Amino acid sequence: MKKTSSFHTRLILSYAALLVLVMVLSITVADAFFIRAFKTFLAGGYGSPFGIKSMVIEPNSYLLTTTYLKFHDMMRLSVWIGGCAVMLIALGVASWFTRRFSQPISGFASFADRIGHGDYGAQISNNQGLREFAELSDSLNHMAHELKCRDEVEQELFSNLSHELRTPVTVIKGYMEALDAELISNPQELHSAAEAISQETANLEVMINELRQLAQIDNNAVMPEKSDFDVDKLLGYIWRRFAPIAAARGVLLPHQFEAHVRVHLDRQLLDRAVANLLSNAITATPSGHFVTLSSAVHESRGVNIVVEDTGSGIPQEDLAHVFDRFFRGDRSRNRRSGGLGLGLPIAKDLVEIEGGRLDIRSTVNVGTRVTISYPRSVIVRDESLLAS
Repeated sequence: MKKTSSFHTRLILSYAALLVLVMVLSITVADAFFIRAFKTFLAGGYGSPFGIKSMVIEPNSYLLTTTYLKFHDMMRLSVWIGGCAVMLIALGVASWFTRRFSQPISGFASFADRIGHGDYGAQISNNQGLREFAELSDSLNHMAHELKCRDEVEQELFSNLSHELRTPVTVIKGYMEALDAELISNPQELHSAAEAISQETANLEVMINELRQLAQIDNNAVMPEKSDFDVDKLLGYIWRRFAPIAAARGVLLPHQFEAHVRVHLDRQLLDRAVANLLSNAITATPSGHFVTLSSAVHESRGVNIVVEDTGSGIPQEDLAHVFDRFFRGDRSRNRRSGGLGLGLPIAKDLVEIEGGRLDIRSTVNVGTRVTISYPRSVIVRDESLLAS
């Protein structure tokens, strides 16, 4: 790596070069001004010198006198001495100022180097003396905190993946080895093996889809492609997809679509968000209970989509963390669903991308209510108003 001079050295050298240039120009201008002023003086421009009018007759003859030369040299020497004194003082002051600038910059460089080596716990003091440096310190500390959080999320992701992938892979491998060794022969055992392999394959598919959606969100690759569509018709399409899944689990899936509006949103993003919520709700709801999908236009004329279940609910201490990625209050339940604890966080991100909001309320042994709300501005046609 090519070595270069420090910021402090370069700034001092720049100041010194500037001062030398100013001194040379000043002496050149002063010297020219002095000669012109002295000629004017001898020519009587400021009155007859020393009261002797004969000196005015031939002023040029006096320009090379010893008196002029000595006076000229003394003036030039005085300018040089004064200039050097001013330059030394200016360099001292400049050195003090540049040190105040260069020391924080060196600290920032050292901080960035620690971050580059993975030390995300590094912090830099915001007591830098200058407001701009203090603001930069706060920004760098915030960056370090965000990087630390991202690093922790990535480590948790790898840990969860290695743990969650092991179960379906082990099950599938075990059944395949048993089938290959002809340890499973009767039709009932073959059917059970096929069901188990199918279920674990579905779990793997859920994990892959969650990770794909998460990667798209984190890479800002989700670009809404908005169009006008009937929100109730879309919800009806989603309901029909999940009705067989709910029936297979013994969960009742009523619906109540009362929005009656067309909205200007990304149809696919809304579909994915509602599908994630429905999947979570059906998984969390015991057989014989309800999961209700409904829509309405709030009195403030915003659009609300609600997924409500009568399941076991979420404990209060877990409710504050349900939007944290990979958070799972009931690990066994999530393992049965094959998810990674990303359903709610992904749904929240997908809704917020288009300016919506996702809220959750839950009571243990009563159920959970998740509400997607969009502002009035997304409505392009209110059919209820037209009908009236």
